[in-house]
Amino acid sequence: MAELGQLEIMDSGIMPPGHLFSWVDVDEHLTRLALAGEWPDWLVAVEGWWDCLELVTKSAVELNMVKGWLDEVFGTGSAGWVDGDLLLGLDDPRTAEFTGLRVELSVNAEQPGGTARRRVPLLREKHITRQLAEPLHRPDTPAFADDVQLMAFHSFKGGVGRTVHAVAVADRLARSGGKVLLIDADLEAPGITWMHKEQGGQCDFTYEDFITLLQGAENSDFAAAVDIAAAYLPNQQAGHYASGGSITVMPSSRRVTLAPPRIEPADLLTPGRSVYFVTEALAALGARLGADTVVIDLRAGASELSAPVLLDPRVQRVFVTTLSHQSLVGTELMIQQLGGKAPTVQGADPATSVIVTQYRMDTHTAQADAARSMLSAALATALRVPVETDGDDTESVDAALLAQPVLSPFREELLALPSSWDAVLDVISSCGVADGLESLLPVPAPHTTAGAAPGVTVDYGQLRRNLARTAGNLVYAEQSGLSSAGGFLVTEPFRRLLADHRTELPQALVVGAKGAGKTFMYAKACASRTWQRFAEQSGIRGVTVEAPIVPVLESANLEYGDLDPQDLRDAFASASGDMPQRNVASSRISDRLKAGLGRIGGQDELGWRSLWLECLAMACGLEVSEQRTSEEALIELGRRAKAVFVIDGLEDLMQNLDSDTKRTALRVLLIDVLGWLRSLRGRPFGLVVFVRRDLVTGAVRQNSGQLLGRYDHYALHWSKEEALRLALWVTAHADALPQSVPLSGITDLSADELVDSLIQVWGWKMGSAKSREARSHLWVPAALGDFNGQVQARDVVMFLATAAKNSEQYNDTVDDRVLVPTAMRKALLECSRNKIISVGEENKEIGRLLVHMQGIGHPVLVPFDLEQVELTVADADLLIESGVFSKGADGRYWVPEIYRHGLGFNSERRARVLW
Repeated sequence: MAELGQLEIMDSGIMPPGHLFSWVDVDEHLTRLALAGEWPDWLVAVEGWWDCLELVTKSAVELNMVKGWLDEVFGTGSAGWVDGDLLLGLDDPRTAEFTGLRVELSVNAEQPGGTARRRVPLLREKHITRQLAEPLHRPDTPAFADDVQLMAFHSFKGGVGRTVHAVAVADRLARSGGKVLLIDADLEAPGITWMHKEQGGQCDFTYEDFITLLQGAENSDFAAAVDIAAAYLPNQQAGHYASGGSITVMPSSRRVTLAPPRIEPADLLTPGRSVYFVTEALAALGARLGADTVVIDLRAGASELSAPVLLDPRVQRVFVTTLSHQSLVGTELMIQQLGGKAPTVQGADPATSVIVTQYRMDTHTAQADAARSMLSAALATALRVPVETDGDDTESVDAALLAQPVLSPFREELLALPSSWDAVLDVISSCGVADGLESLLPVPAPHTTAGAAPGVTVDYGQLRRNLARTAGNLVYAEQSGLSSAGGFLVTEPFRRLLADHRTELPQALVVGAKGAGKTFMYAKACASRTWQRFAEQSGIRGVTVEAPIVPVLESANLEYGDLDPQDLRDAFASASGDMPQRNVASSRISDRLKAGLGRIGGQDELGWRSLWLECLAMACGLEVSEQRTSEEALIELGRRAKAVFVIDGLEDLMQNLDSDTKRTALRVLLIDVLGWLRSLRGRPFGLVVFVRRDLVTGAVRQNSGQLLGRYDHYALHWSKEEALRLALWVTAHADALPQSVPLSGITDLSADELVDSLIQVWGWKMGSAKSREARSHLWVPAALGDFNGQVQARDVVMFLATAAKNSEQYNDTVDDRVLVPTAMRKALLECSRNKIISVGEENKEIGRLLVHMQGIGHPVLVPFDLEQVELTVADADLLIESGVFSKGADGRYWVPEIYRHGLGFNSERRARVLW
């Protein structure tokens, strides 16, 4: 009989086989055709024999038609007539005569009602039928007994660290308080068994004993086998865990000689039993022992010893591979094969995962990236999205997260493991093997608690209203007024800017995209009034230089409230002895710059430097004349006063750098003016320019990378972790947490502490804690981020505001988190539409391309070819640079979720039909 094989399908179909030596080759090719759905309608099943090929048809068919089809799929001249019989030719170099298998036809193998043949979860199909193109029938129940979770560790090759990682996961679960049944199901080359025996552990009952008892059970009744196993297995616990967790070990066999197993799991799949008899019995045993999780270490390779476990979609399948080409390709093939027969239903089944081991961070970065991309694609093919959805079309966010391989760094200590259980655990612990496997654990650690303290009633409706109101006000925080500047989250770039300038004033660029928080931080600096106080409010101690903040330009979007930037200018002028006429400086500065930009022929670089310095002088209340230039006025002022100038709102003057005048003006500010200020003895003046990145690269066309690199550590880049930290800060600031978190301590939370604190905001998963959904703390940045790994602050705040407002309709139904998963998914759609608008306002060229794609009149599935979206390669390159596009290995293009919904594009996975 034929093996299940992954297909290489060409444009014209599956290529004919190179050689046919026996009925095995014929079976293999017909199996490939069946898997690809390329059987003709009249063909139902195939039975191959050493001298005959039986084709089972729905009804009588002409032999000439059969011959034509055989010639088509096996190659021209493959079928022929010999003595009145139709033969399928085989390769035999011993003779020139046409020889082969006699082709026989039989009719009506299926009943009129279409009763299908029974299929069992094995790699080798007993019958070759057109059903091979379809997955196995799903289990009758969506979960195992008592909600026990089975985790199966498998590898294409041995020696890749499969057993080590299975033990590491079992140990981590037990340390977290979980009850684990650890099964060594490698009946040919056991590993856990030797470790357990070497430790002196009891070995009274084994996996081989269990399947032997199951074979003798009547039909699907595994109660007797479970009873007997439960009488002995409690004596086979490994180690003691202070958490109350435990690991019960089921070795592979009690045999002392090396030999193939007498009975294999495949032998249990007899008629009259559930086709998932093996896994259901293992789950029932786990439930009887009080286990939360059953971890199974399987036989490597394409083995029927492992197939009955791997082909149950309720099992959490974990594949382990190295970066070796053979191991990677074999793993990819196994994932695709198993995904074809038993695909994972997103949200219903546990996600299939891959661990890439023996990865050296210093030398394997490129190989690891390529491997993750390849394996992610394979995992995606094994994933199905249910047809029944809430209409939010956000499943591709989950799919991308669930299909992400895990990297396990190389450690030399793992190459030669000690013999005993405790010694192996010591090595695993010292190497931190389990540290990167958190995303694989089926349940959260017990310290990740959500909600309020015991006995405290929480009004989630009020918390949601608090968050919706506060986050809504912060979406455009610059419009809340300077006087409203209370506390704020100090990100790492601002921490560096302040900490780097404790004893001297800053002269720097703060670069960030629209929505990154430039104007917000400008407002916070102004509200602090002095550099020293700004540092103190940010939690930076030891700043000894005292200088007032003097705004030069401000964004047109900035609302002043009770504090006007002119107040700061007036205060400085008064303190320094220069009193300007109130409310004149701001408009004069703007008008002066507009006049310079509008001047025919523009100004040279020296002229623009003088003009910018004149603007700084005007902000200080200094009068500039022919008798006293701006340079002279500032030099004189610097002998008796200090100041930190701040500039924002440059995009209001230079939305597009569409002229040499604008480019020159901005370039001089970013380079020459900063350089001139640095040249002043004693450096009495600081200057912080808040500017968009695209304006910098547009103005400084040569060496812009060098300029950006100089100030990169001050740039407002929001990484995924920083985005999560902002989400917690906004929620805490809104007084919307069931258990309060001190605002001042959020910056210092570790990554694990941050994730734990956020569980009360949005739960552990995008569903219940034991659901099959993605982790919430991974889902949010994945949904909001672009392909440059950036998440804009404004998108995070808008998402919180929208999700909180949407969650209010669940006030009486969901009481374990502030934000409800359904509301979060719908919030992404609104955030995506807003993202398209805001990016268009920031970058007209990118905005033009986005609007163009929004207007395409036909459906677009992601990934897509450029022809489908009517863009050029140059357009695509620009979008890739901006994080809007990513090009896949197959040449097709992807867009991140934060753009896809606003563009109206569909996900390719969404088009799949659930069987």
